[in-house]
Formats: sequence, C-alpha cells, structure tokens
Amino acid sequence: MNESVNEHPLKVRLQDISVDLTLGPDAGWGEKDAEMAVRWIVTDATVGAVEHVVGLTVFQPGAKHHPHRHPNAEEAQYLIQGQGLARVGDVDIEQRAGDTVFVPRNEWHGFTATGDRETIMIWTYGGAASLEQAGYVRQDEA
Repeated sequence: MNESVNEHPLKVRLQDISVDLTLGPDAGWGEKDAEMAVRWIVTDATVGAVEHVVGLTVFQPGAKHHPHRHPNAEEAQYLIQGQGLARVGDVDIEQRAGDTVFVPRNEWHGFTATGDRETIMIWTYGGAASLEQAGYVRQDEA
C-alpha cells in the first residue's frame, strides 16, 4: 500500500495562492468599477509545471477581460458560477456555469461577466507554464 501524505510540493491550496495584484484595468484586466481577481494556481513557479497553467478568476458583475491572444498557448475556460459572454475570434458565445469554451492558440478572445453576482472561472493554458511563456498580446495594442 502506498503512503498517503497531506503536504507535498505538487499540492497547491487555493487559500495559499494570492490574487495577482499586478493585473489591472490599465492592462486590460477588469474595469475601474468592476474588477477581476486572478490567481495562478499551477505554473512553473508554483509546482514546476513545464507546459501547463491552471488559474482561477473571480469577475465582479460587469467585469471584462479585454480581447487578447496567446501566441504560444491554447486555453480552456470553465465557468463554476455565474454567466458571461466569451468572445472567441469575432463571435460572442453565451457561457453559463457548467460550460467550457476552448480558445485555439493565437486566437483573439476575451470575456465579459453579464450576471448580477460574481462569476467564477477556472481556466487552463496548454503549451506554456506561465503568462510570460504563453505570450499576451492585447488587441488594442496589436
């Protein structure tokens, strides 16, 4: 029988991951009056990932992650709570709790929380282990 452990360097608790305060409205992450809180759960820095990221974002009602693309990573977005519009390319896709939207590598995408309560999204990158590796190109700066 294998030994069971509670603590391990490959185990991450959400409560131990701080909100990334470097991401703000001026960089396309949220709105001045409707913020979003991003936590980077699985990355090269947290667990030594090589080609994978898992994150969690809490969107306040009306918060918007402005259109952008990741030249080096594809992305999947799963809503745990709430609702919104997931923009992929030039199409807005209605998304509710339980829905997953896939974004191919280098495709323009964004998200707007449209409900009247917090929207919570788990998202993943494949092909990169950090935002820096994935690349982040804002549509308004392209």
